[in-house]
Amino acid sequence: MSVERSSQRCELHAAADLLATLDERLIEHLTVDDSRTFVLYNEAILDLTVSDGDLCAARSFTIGLQGFAQRVSDPDPESVITALCRDLTASIDTKQR
Repeated sequence: MSVERSSQRCELHAAADLLATLDERLIEHLTVDDSRTFVLYNEAILDLTVSDGDLCAARSFTIGLQGFAQRVSDPDPESVITALCRDLTASIDTKQR
């Protein structure tokens, strides 16, 4: 199965701890370094890379698709990436209010 590489940039209103947010949302992830982690979300492997700040104080980040589990028969990269971005930003915005 070939999946086209997709990515999306996500902006936050204020710096936020993405690792804590992932943990709170029970989203599995594997931290690579201070600005990058691989995320398992909706049977997809996503590359989350912070472009402003670091994983513990991020203001913007990019989510890129690495691949899907083999059992996913009709993957939609854009919808999975958008869903994770919305999930994280909504959770962070709720906490910051």
